Amino acid sequence: MADDNAIITLGLDGIISKWTRNNQNHWQWAKLLEAGKEEAVCFTYKRDRLAVAFPRLGVKVWLWIKGTWQPQRSILRQNVTCIKFVEDGDALLGGTSDGVLWYCQVPNGTLRAYAFLKAKIQSLDVSPDGTQALVSQVNARAHLVSIQGMDRKGKIEQVYASNGDSANDARQTSPAVFVNGGRSVVFHSVESYCLVWNKAKGEILSGLDHGDNLDDKTQAVAGFDRASHSYIVTGTAQGLLSWWNSPPDR
Repeated sequence: MADDNAIITLGLDGIISKWTRNNQNHWQWAKLLEAGKEEAVCFTYKRDRLAVAFPRLGVKVWLWIKGTWQPQRSILRQNVTCIKFVEDGDALLGGTSDGVLWYCQVPNGTLRAYAFLKAKIQSLDVSPDGTQALVSQVNARAHLVSIQGMDRKGKIEQVYASNGDSANDARQTSPAVFVNGGRSVVFHSVESYCLVWNKAKGEILSGLDHGDNLDDKTQAVAGFDRASHSYIVTGTAQGLLSWWNSPPDR
C-alpha cells in the first residue's frame, strides 16, 4: 500500500486480505472481502477501490463507500490476464490471453480496445506519470504503449526483444517494469542476467547477474525510487531475493 505499512493479498480461496505492520513490527491480518468462488487470475488496488479478474466472469470492481466495500458494475470481458488502475483509479487498463490491450473507466465506463497484439499479454506496468504502459507478453517481447492523448492512445512507441527472440516463442518471462523514475525498463532474462533497457531507445543498458545457476529464472521484479536514488528488487523461482542499484539510463 501507499504508506508501506500494509500489504493487500488475494488468496486462492478468493479472499482479499490486508496485512498491517504495527509499531512492534508485527503483521496483523484482516479480511477485506470475498471476491468469489471461481479461481481469480489477478487483482489490482488503488486507495479506495479494488478490482479482481476472473477467466469467465470478467472483472469485478469494489469501491470503499461509507465504511464498506461495495460492489460495482462488472466489466464483462473474458480471458483477462492482467489489470491495472490508471488515471488515479478512475479507469482500468487490462490485457487478455488473445493479445488485446483495453481501457475502461470505473465504475460505469465503456470498454475500449487500445491495441491488438499478437500474443497473450502476461503483465502490465504504468509509467510514474501515467502516460505509458509496459505490456509484456509470453513471446519474450514487451511493448511500450501510449495511453494518453487522443491521437496517441494505443500507439506502440518501442519494442523490447533481445536478439534471437521470436514473435512465436511461447516462453513465460519476468514481467516488464519501469525503473529509474520511468526512464529505464527491466525485462527478460538471458542465462543468469536480468536485462535493463533504455526505455526510449530500446537498447540493453546492462544485465543484473544472478550467479551461476542458469535454471533459476527471475519471476518477479519491482522498482523503487526515493529522492535521487533508484533501486531494483528481483525474485527468482528458487527464492533468491536481490537488491540492486539502478544502472544509469544512458
